[in-house]
Amino acid sequence: MANQLSVLSSFTHITQEIQGIRAIVSVQYPELTAMQSLSDSFSKILGNKRAVYLAVTDQQFWHVHTVGEKVVKKTPIEANHIDDVKISNTTLTGERDVKLPQITITTKQVTHKTVKEGKEKKTVEVPNFTQHDFTLFPVTFLPNLKYSQKMDEVLQSVEMRQIVLTSLQKIQTKIADKKIIEQFNAQGK
Repeated sequence: MANQLSVLSSFTHITQEIQGIRAIVSVQYPELTAMQSLSDSFSKILGNKRAVYLAVTDQQFWHVHTVGEKVVKKTPIEANHIDDVKISNTTLTGERDVKLPQITITTKQVTHKTVKEGKEKKTVEVPNFTQHDFTLFPVTFLPNLKYSQKMDEVLQSVEMRQIVLTSLQKIQTKIADKKIIEQFNAQGK
């Protein structure tokens, strides 16, 4: 990759499993199941901490769960299956109120199902929607939830966050354009 950010070298445990990553951002992780909580307890004894990331390649987003420097779960979100993107802000209250981007990505995959109408069989499309919710943190955590002390890595972390947001905004624009074209075509019929 020609223009890879040097901070990505801190994430080889992820970049070796997912090729072509342009950016990685830290996201809030969802509530853990009882088994994940138990696993986390054992991992913490060994000094490993859970972190969750949203990574972007040219064709996909990846929801990546890690414990220490081990990827424990990775879920691809295909860009061409994204049906809707919402970007808003949520406020983290505390000593200082911090606004964090709240992202909702809805994917749509179509399956085909054969149904019987009278004596005839007909194939119909059945849409399946999946919603992915993310809260982006202001900085990207290094493995084991460590912060970088290097200014260039912090700046690259901000740049990666912007790459992810820009990628999502481009998809938002494509979806809006597609809907306008569909409405225009529907009026012409």
